[in-house]
Amino acid sequence: MTAVAGCSGGSDEEVPDELDDGGNATDGEDNDESAETTSDGEKTLRLLNASINTFDPPANVLSSANEVIFQVFDGLVGKPEGKSGVVNQLATEYEISDDGLTYTFTLTEDVVAHNGSSVGAADVVYSWERVAASPDSSSAFLLLSDLGIEHETNEEGEYVPGSMAVEAVDDRTVEVTLSSPYYAALDIMSDATFAVLPEGIVGDIEGYDGEMEYDEFTTSPVGTGPFEFDTWTSGEEMAVTAFDEYHGEAPMVDRVHWQVIEDTNAQYNYAMNRNVDAFSIPTAQYDPELATVNETQDNGLQVGEYGPVQNGDMVDYLRISGLSTQFMLFNNDQVIEPARKAVAWVMDHEEIANSAYKGRVEPGYHMTPATLFPGGPEAAEEHARENYPYGYNESNIEEARLIMEEAGYSDDDPYEFEILNVEDTTYEQISNDLRDRLSAAHIEVSISTAPFSTLLDREFAGNRPAGLGEWGMSWADPLNVLALLYPPNTRSTDNEGVSGNPLVALNWVDTEASQTARDSWNTMQENSTRDDAARERWEEALIQMEEANWEDCAMINYAYPAAERFSYDWVDMPEFGELGALSRYTGVDIDTDAQP
Repeated sequence: MTAVAGCSGGSDEEVPDELDDGGNATDGEDNDESAETTSDGEKTLRLLNASINTFDPPANVLSSANEVIFQVFDGLVGKPEGKSGVVNQLATEYEISDDGLTYTFTLTEDVVAHNGSSVGAADVVYSWERVAASPDSSSAFLLLSDLGIEHETNEEGEYVPGSMAVEAVDDRTVEVTLSSPYYAALDIMSDATFAVLPEGIVGDIEGYDGEMEYDEFTTSPVGTGPFEFDTWTSGEEMAVTAFDEYHGEAPMVDRVHWQVIEDTNAQYNYAMNRNVDAFSIPTAQYDPELATVNETQDNGLQVGEYGPVQNGDMVDYLRISGLSTQFMLFNNDQVIEPARKAVAWVMDHEEIANSAYKGRVEPGYHMTPATLFPGGPEAAEEHARENYPYGYNESNIEEARLIMEEAGYSDDDPYEFEILNVEDTTYEQISNDLRDRLSAAHIEVSISTAPFSTLLDREFAGNRPAGLGEWGMSWADPLNVLALLYPPNTRSTDNEGVSGNPLVALNWVDTEASQTARDSWNTMQENSTRDDAARERWEEALIQMEEANWEDCAMINYAYPAAERFSYDWVDMPEFGELGALSRYTGVDIDTDAQP
């Protein structure tokens, strides 16, 4: 699963109107020297990315890092093209016991890690133990709670290291035992969190000294994937190269290079200079009239073309309604409940979707994407229309004003809080609009921007009062996104002196609604078989969890974005599914004669 603190939007800089004969922007950045070059016959896929803080799979919560992790690591199973249904990676086959509790995986022979070590069942046990026991892991709940692997806990309810029911039966056989059947168990196991590392590569769990220092591993990871890590210069670039001893299908390109550019307008200029092969278009530069859909596939994937873009080219275009959600998050310790509810009262979800995002997103009111809501999109719309407490598709400043006056605030004594975002024109537009409306409700909002790494540091330390974000799902189960609302996953590292690795630092604890959310989560876990007997309890608990969030406004969902990709005609990239455009690049091919 993937948290994204900023998404496509653009900046205030204008895109150059004139280009020279070579297609390069005459008044934009001159990127010829920084563009990736290739040696004779070498194929390099050139892409863009944003800042990254770690490449360690269980520690990472960012899609920007996942894009690299997908290339460098294998799991037992995976979803290399973002489509539903898992495929074998390190496993050649698996068996599921009749009671649905035991999964037995047979591993591929002669798997070699990028450091030259052989990889087998013991490496799987080690890697999964790191997910559960490493102090750097942000994903223990995925394994212990979502997947529900049998394990022991101490008197404080904490995981007992080494007690997890993941066993190396022999060199090539791994046996995994769950506490109860779970219909999406293989989907969870396909998440990048469950990537397999060479045993003992880092020593952050009991019994291992570590071949590499942890900081070294997080910036120069070692996996078993089709690409091995090559280079990373923070804030500038990163690259992976094809691994000659890969056990599976060899990549068709020799190298993947990412230029690191945070500003989305600068990214667009870089793409218009033809320095990359595939890219996104910020909403500020997006024109829906330029998108032509030639085919809509059974899974909803739209295939077509877009353009002409700024440099005059027509580009290939893919779009699918993905499993992502966009929201405003709050540190509940720093922004009082009446102010959070005032934001909900003034926020017009439909206006955001149609104006700020030019119709590229669908308005939403639940953290659960509408396609996964019990009963589907129509049921989600009906539930929100009839039950959302703060007005459906409208902005009500008067109610926001009343709630703040009841809390003791006035024009002479307004409440103040900060919205902190990455630099992004769409986020800026939404934040400015909220600020203007809240000013009439006795709230003064300051709007700040920060580099992505700085923003993350502040959020996880509990010092980001509010901001806009996005979460992309790794498998089609609402638990994948509702994990953001499970109170134990929201505690920041300095909250009341308690240390933690939050998925998102809401500090949503110690309220009646947060306890309801916790109980609802547990009920969903207990009924994760989703058979007829359990489905009704599961669906009721999901709705209770969503409504508990409404009650406290811990987060405010406002839209569901689509997954899109734009690419030049000299690159042939596999299509992606409903889980989005992040995919493995083994199937990418490039016409080097046409590539600039």
